[in-house]
Parts: sequence; C-alpha cells; structure tokens
Amino acid sequence: MPKISNLPDQDHVMRYVSWGKLRRDEDDKVLGFLPQAFQLRPDEPSLSVNWVEYFSDPDTRERDSVWALRRTRNAGTKSAFGIANVGKIKDICLSRNVRVRVVHEPRETEPAHASIRRLPVDDLILLAVLAEEAFTRLIRNADIPKQPID
Repeated sequence: MPKISNLPDQDHVMRYVSWGKLRRDEDDKVLGFLPQAFQLRPDEPSLSVNWVEYFSDPDTRERDSVWALRRTRNAGTKSAFGIANVGKIKDICLSRNVRVRVVHEPRETEPAHASIRRLPVDDLILLAVLAEEAFTRLIRNADIPKQPID
C-alpha cells in the first residue's frame, strides 16, 4: 500500500463534476459549481479528488489530470472539472472551524488520487463557499481532447 502524505498548500486538486451538479443560468450556460458537487455520499469517508501537481509537466498537467480522471469514471460530455488550491480549501474550512486534511492517497489504478478528509457531510454553507471561492477554475470536459491510444 503506497504511503499517504499531506499535499503542499501551494498545490492544486481537481474534482470531476457531473452536468447535474454544475451551476447554470436559464440558458444552460455553465457558471460554476453547485455545493452538492462537493458533498460526501453517506458511505464516503472523504471527498475524492486528483492531485494536479502529481503530473510533472506544468504545460500539460491539467490535461493529464483530466485524462486520469476519465480513466476511472464515465465522464459525460457536458461534465466539467473543478480545480482548487489546497491552501485555499484548508483556509476556507478553517474559517468555519473545520480542520480538513488534503492528502495524496494513491491507488493502484489511480496514482494521482487524493482526498479531502474531515469534510462535514451536512454543512451546505461551507460547501457553497468551497464551490465559489476555492474551486474557481472550471474546465469543461468537452474542451479537453481525448487521450491518444498508445
């Protein structure tokens, strides 16, 4: 089992967000994320994300992170990916008296897998602030090319 380690505050994590959890206007233009995009399911101990800086090339790391996430889930064409700074996530949570840990938890098939631990299940206000102030970068799935087959 690979070692679990804290992610540096200056690094970033990426979260897959389905179409139904994207905040949209009346014309279906995507504006951002709904708080529910960051809500834990009852059986989840932590929020699953990917560590963006796991991928070494700064010019392609976001694309490579999207490709890695696509390998683990069926990412719909209208879905998106949210990117947040680790330190910002921790600061926002701490402002609501929640001490989260953002850790690298590599899995055999997901070496860039990370988690946000100790996130409350029912604090929709905190999740709304994370959606608006932490996960400020949105990448539409349709904007990232398909991964070439080796």
